[in-house]
Amino acid sequence: MKSREEFNRVYGVLQADKAPIGEGCKALVAQDLAEKFSQYFDLIDLPEMTVREERGKIFVTVTFEAERVKKFNVLK
Repeated sequence: MKSREEFNRVYGVLQADKAPIGEGCKALVAQDLAEKFSQYFDLIDLPEMTVREERGKIFVTVTFEAERVKKFNVLK
């Protein structure tokens, strides 16, 4: 049982090292995005972000829920 726990811990550390972005960084970016998106939407919660690396490129997907789009005018 102990060796399984150690394996899971080591595996988790290795997977985190392979991630293109750390959880702390993702949380910081989500807060920054929430500040910007809240200028245009009434957000229900913080945006969620998934980041994956594929063939040397990084793909980022951001999703969030909003109650409404805020009304705003575009200045010309």
